[in-house]
Amino acid sequence: MPLLPPSLFRRSGVAATAVIGVLLNLGFYGLLYLATLYFQQERAYGPLATGLALLPAAVMVLVAAPLSGRLTARFGPYRPMAWGLLLGAVGFLGWLAAGPGTAYGWLLFPLVVTGLGVPMTVPAATAAIMESAPADAAGLASAVFNVARQVGNAIGVALFGTLAATGGSLVAGVHLSAVIASAAFALGALLAWHTGRRGPGSAGLPAPPVTRHQTATPSTNGTPS
Repeated sequence: MPLLPPSLFRRSGVAATAVIGVLLNLGFYGLLYLATLYFQQERAYGPLATGLALLPAAVMVLVAAPLSGRLTARFGPYRPMAWGLLLGAVGFLGWLAAGPGTAYGWLLFPLVVTGLGVPMTVPAATAAIMESAPADAAGLASAVFNVARQVGNAIGVALFGTLAATGGSLVAGVHLSAVIASAAFALGALLAWHTGRRGPGSAGLPAPPVTRHQTATPSTNGTPS
């Protein structure tokens, strides 16, 4: 028996959430890497000042994670995933304002909004992929999501780092990477919304056969039983 059965990915909730994990970390951590370079190389911030500049994005987890839990309990996991990814998609576009002399206040928008979007998405996505998998494979599905996110990390840092190195300037690389990150999050939001509407648990699997006892039979009072 394979450690990771391919049949697990026949469940659209598992497959879609794994793809979302790649897109999520590709966009967020790829651009976070460039944001660190931006503050240090373009703004001449030291390591401590750079960490403090990025702090608003990290602090948002204190707000977004509990909010995600409440929204997931009320609406299921796919709507909060889509909402969080849309927030991130809008937030990334705020990096288009970044330049050598941009006031830090203008950069608070992308930092805060993406900082809200990512921790709002991750708990919902974890719940989604575990609910979509068979009960005896929930832990395996959670591990698939984490691996998918790590793959996204590697792709995002490599891709955006390459764009920054070959785009003519670091600022130009940040702008192009911000557009790609926004597109990745928007695609993830569409995927989450579509999967939620299809029915994620068994979508993509053959429908179970209808047995004789599942068909309607007439009752004594003339109504179906």
